[in-house]
Amino acid sequence: MQTLKLLKNLSMRQLRVFISAAKHHSFNKAAIELSLTAPAISMQIKELESDMGVMLFARVGRRVELTTAGEYFLVYAKRIIETMRDAETTLTRFQGKEAGVLKIGLVSTAKYFLPQLLSRFKEDHFGVRIKLEVRNRDQMVALLRDGEIDLAIMGRTPGDLDTRIEAFAAHPHAFIANPKHPLAFQNSISPLALSQMEIITREDGSGTRAIMQRFLNDRGLTPQISMEMSSNESVKQAVIANLGISFVSLHTVGLEVKYGEIAVLDIDETPISRAWHVVALNRRNHSAAAEAFRYFVLEHGAAILDELHPNLIKN
Repeated sequence: MQTLKLLKNLSMRQLRVFISAAKHHSFNKAAIELSLTAPAISMQIKELESDMGVMLFARVGRRVELTTAGEYFLVYAKRIIETMRDAETTLTRFQGKEAGVLKIGLVSTAKYFLPQLLSRFKEDHFGVRIKLEVRNRDQMVALLRDGEIDLAIMGRTPGDLDTRIEAFAAHPHAFIANPKHPLAFQNSISPLALSQMEIITREDGSGTRAIMQRFLNDRGLTPQISMEMSSNESVKQAVIANLGISFVSLHTVGLEVKYGEIAVLDIDETPISRAWHVVALNRRNHSAAAEAFRYFVLEHGAAILDELHPNLIKN
């Protein structure tokens, strides 16, 4: 009888509240995300726990942590939400509609060109509402895994998820410096010179940081990491202030290079060319809007990037 009561009373609202609280380890942060009050979140969780007859959260100071029962229930809660999303997507297709919310995740480096892609896409798909989630690479993988986004635009792709990965454009990376930096006046610089430099870098979990670290490790280089920053804008401003050199996606510094605020260093074996990818979970039943955007990016993404960066250095 208890199970029947749970199934009868369980609501999608409660599931969303539970998943948000579990993600943030906080009722207050869940309230902000869902545009509710903290007491409303607490009440929903208490009702859910009462119906289930188990504690889902343990209160630890200001944080809340999932109990063992809560961890098991989180798996099923996510499955229910994802199944309902797939059902909605399928029914929308039967209605012949492309409208709805398209949830796109992007690594922070992609925010320098994705608005241009979206602007062109919206010209022919004006009924689609778009929600963007900007995260670093590791956080983006988590959003994909949890089914919180339809598609991801990223460079370094996940290897532990069942995903459809499609490259759509070249993605060059290089070392940069203030134009007055001594290395900015040199040509064909040996990578060994980097060992004597102070380097400003992105945080752990960043795809750009991983590419740079691999480049250095492969050559046995151990330069001093003088600053670590969580955004490309902060990195660029530090380089402009001549606080050190850095390693970035060249798609993030197009304007600064054009106007002489930043110089791309002529380090041998750079730029390092990777690829931009559009990534989606295989198990998702993707909406017509998501599929339309995927096709648009694959068909037009490279040309739009070339148009935005006509003088970009390429290997």
